[in-house]
Amino acid sequence: MVVLLVLQLVVSKCNGLTLKLIPRDSIESPLYPGNLTLAERAARLHNHTDARIKYYAARIATAGSAKLQVNQSEDRLQPEVVRPQISFQDYFYLAKVGIGTFNSTPLQKDYRNYFLMVDTGSDLIWTQCEPCQAQGCFPQVQPLFPFRRSRTYESFPCNGGNRFCYPNECMDDLCSYKIEYGTRQYTQGYLGKDRFAFEVNDGPTDSVYYIAFGCGINQRRFKWDTTQNQINGILGMGNGPHSLVHQLGELALGRFSYCVPRWEEPHDHIYLRFGQEARFRLDQHVLTTPLIVGGLKEAYYVKLRDISVAGNRFNYRPGYFDVKRDGTGGCIIDSGCPLTRLPQRAFTWLKNAVINYFAQAHLPPRPKHGFDLCFELPRPDQKMPLIRFHLQNADLTIEEGAFMHVDDAICLAFKSSSDLGGLSAVIGGLAQANYRFVFNVAASTVSFALENCTSTS
Repeated sequence: MVVLLVLQLVVSKCNGLTLKLIPRDSIESPLYPGNLTLAERAARLHNHTDARIKYYAARIATAGSAKLQVNQSEDRLQPEVVRPQISFQDYFYLAKVGIGTFNSTPLQKDYRNYFLMVDTGSDLIWTQCEPCQAQGCFPQVQPLFPFRRSRTYESFPCNGGNRFCYPNECMDDLCSYKIEYGTRQYTQGYLGKDRFAFEVNDGPTDSVYYIAFGCGINQRRFKWDTTQNQINGILGMGNGPHSLVHQLGELALGRFSYCVPRWEEPHDHIYLRFGQEARFRLDQHVLTTPLIVGGLKEAYYVKLRDISVAGNRFNYRPGYFDVKRDGTGGCIIDSGCPLTRLPQRAFTWLKNAVINYFAQAHLPPRPKHGFDLCFELPRPDQKMPLIRFHLQNADLTIEEGAFMHVDDAICLAFKSSSDLGGLSAVIGGLAQANYRFVFNVAASTVSFALENCTSTS
């Protein structure tokens, strides 16, 4: 899930919950940049996509150097090691969460609000905490989280056998963590649990108690785009034991879903649904493909077999997009990466097929707005070529999100890359438009079905 978003709890029930997601550029967002033109929005999508690929590149390079062995039976928790430099561009969502329990007044909440970047490619939740000193924390507008003063905070003793503790990570006899992000960047602190509250606009709140998270007291070499930084940490939504979907337990049932409208259609927010709320209508045609293990244990990998344009398959050699023995390769579904990315050779095949399709309508290609392939805006009755990703047991037909309308042109919402950072493909957020996706991490599957996301998101 990549536009920075604010996450707010809308509904909480015994059988599920629904969270409100606000795009970074939405008027509802605290990071609202003003009324951007389509060209300006498109430029930001390019920047987000490029940053996201660099994020994965550093992680996969590190995994490869460590000779990561892909093993589906491996579930032992390991400290995260060496990731890329964090910046606003790496993430598409922002979560507003209340943490802790403190003395309050009728006009004051009994928790402290913080903004966390939502990451579907990692699982640990962490925020900056007291008592880190100026040199050990990056600047933020909000006061640091005073975990020692929260009435509901609990530490994890090193000898307590807690399943959230990392092996051999201990400070002051308490479970700790250290995550390195590359270029000598890291966050370090204690692991514990506390009450997490999610606001319903400005009204009452629903809470999820005892979420395990990292309390960062030593952050080094983080760089931000502004001195008025409102970001305090990261909320992990990846496929790992520390992530929010795993920690919600019976409430989430290991499931979450989302439905993203078309890029051109104005939407101030969408919804992230968990548990029984993450479901399809009975009249929807649902397709399901397995989630497989790749080099990044928290990312959502699927098996991509082939791609076709207008019914013509490219017939890539078997295993072209597969995860390799060293953990590189593979296809990731990441709504936080706006544009779909393909390696240079695969993209060239796709590009030529699209050019040939529009040549029949006498529409020549032309570069525009930084896209690899654009065309003059065709007649209203001109049909778009259907691009299909042939996955294991399911075909994802990219109908609404294959092309973007930018001013007087339509542009292919794909990018080529000479270096995908060790990945074979990334199915981005725009390609998922007007589909409901349901991730079932308990069953290791992802399902999808067509849906009008503007009205139901």
